Amino acid sequence: MIKPTVAMTRVVNSCVLLELDGHAVLTDPWFTERWWLRRGEPLGLRVPDLPPLTAIVVTNVATNHWDLRALRRFPAKDDTPLYVPARGMARRARALGFRRAERLTWGRTLDLAPGLSMTVVPSGRTAVWPNNAYVFTTAGGRVVFFGGEMGEVAPLERYRAGRPPVDLALLPVNGLRSPLGPRLVMGPGEAVAGASALGAKVLVPIHDAHGDDPLSRLFRPTGTASDAVALAGPELRVTNLPTGERWELDA
Repeated sequence: MIKPTVAMTRVVNSCVLLELDGHAVLTDPWFTERWWLRRGEPLGLRVPDLPPLTAIVVTNVATNHWDLRALRRFPAKDDTPLYVPARGMARRARALGFRRAERLTWGRTLDLAPGLSMTVVPSGRTAVWPNNAYVFTTAGGRVVFFGGEMGEVAPLERYRAGRPPVDLALLPVNGLRSPLGPRLVMGPGEAVAGASALGAKVLVPIHDAHGDDPLSRLFRPTGTASDAVALAGPELRVTNLPTGERWELDA
């Protein structure tokens, strides 16, 4: 019998391998760099290293969350559910062979496997495209919030109203912004405030590193995971997890 556990391995950026009571879920796949888009940190896992996946979930359309070049090489396209926030993304995934690709709208709840459910939470928009966040609930009652492109605290406060606290929050911390535009994702202060709004016991920062590439001339980070560690109060533990290191909640 599989021992109930919540564990994760950071791959890079907001690409994470979650293990939820024995079910593996991959978030925001990004495995291949481009000349104009670099990781800024080591790649924690390669596509051949992945276990059989219960699902792949994607928060937004940007290449470092939605790596079609890597997904093309994914071996189990036929059987693996792939959930995305936009119709065009689902069409492109099906064209690659992901027969079970599906667009999920805000507020949708579905069962990924026996004893594992997922709810889609609003996460703002990138230009005209919606961004999804995902909440996973295990049979043992553990709740994990994943907001790969979350930019504001208010949607987390609205989600939490009338709901129990989450056990683990995964939220962005580098606060990318352009000189003339709004912040794209949370900085460390917003991540700590957002995790606290969710009632989380633990925050694992994601969307942290930013590579030296042409995009870095347009979008600058305004914080780091280390900043989030320094900002957290005694009620919230911030775990600054290196890529490639498997970490277990409450181990």
